[in-house]
Amino acid sequence: MLASMIPELQKNLENLAAFDMLRELKVMFEQQAEQELFDTVKSFHACKQEEGQSVSSYVMKMKGYLDKMGRLRYPMPQILRVSMILTSLSKDYDQFVQNYNMHSMGKAIAELHNMLKLAEKGMPKKAKALVVLAINQGRIQKKNMGKPLAPGKGQVKGKGKLAYAP
Repeated sequence: MLASMIPELQKNLENLAAFDMLRELKVMFEQQAEQELFDTVKSFHACKQEEGQSVSSYVMKMKGYLDKMGRLRYPMPQILRVSMILTSLSKDYDQFVQNYNMHSMGKAIAELHNMLKLAEKGMPKKAKALVVLAINQGRIQKKNMGKPLAPGKGQVKGKGKLAYAP
């Protein structure tokens, strides 16, 4: 982008004195930086940990936003950085946040990250409901709509038995 901008930039600035040239460049790039800061803050503020998202990937994403704000000369104090991450975690981490606030204040993001990874390992895995469809000769078998089958009806000999315990 900069390479294609250089000839146009030179043309716009060629008749200016050095001081005016610097001022013009500063204004031009400050506007760009302000827009980038706005976009970063907006993304950071909207970022919430999604259900099932790894806490590690989430903290790294948040840290990326915070680092970008620092590069744009708007660094956030450490305690606010940590608080912003903690408040945007999913509800699965409510107990962790409460314990952290009672005992672990003042940790750096790297320490918080490690603590969250340990907490994630200790969390019970949520059972995902598995839907099983019985398929017979390429057709999905529908549930019997309240009509009991007569003994032996609707079953193929030897096919009604399961080879494993459900």
